[in-house]
Amino acid sequence: MTDNLPDRQEEPDNPDANERLFHACFSILGEFVEQELGTTSQGYDKEQSRLYRGYRLHSANDRDKAAIDLWLWYRDDLPGETALCDRNIAAMTPDNPVDHEQILQNFKDQKLRDLINIRRQLWI
Repeated sequence: MTDNLPDRQEEPDNPDANERLFHACFSILGEFVEQELGTTSQGYDKEQSRLYRGYRLHSANDRDKAAIDLWLWYRDDLPGETALCDRNIAAMTPDNPVDHEQILQNFKDQKLRDLINIRRQLWI
């Protein structure tokens, strides 16, 4: 009965498993950062040293900072980097065969590795 399944490659709104895995990991990270660390206004927290980029830090080590940095990259920077990649691909000529999509995918792979490297430390 698999003949009735849609071809995911033909559906731009339904990314392949690789992209879904990437976004799922960062979605879970976002839940951790937004719910566990929680955003706060810099003016309302008495312990300014316990804040990082507007989030509360629960530990003295850098794991919370790394999680916040990764989340803010995913939430704020990745959409612009993706749009720039799309513009570069559209402007690509045979004289300039730079694989912008591969460059972006390599960068996303590195960010995912960074997330995987800290995952076990986030919930202890």
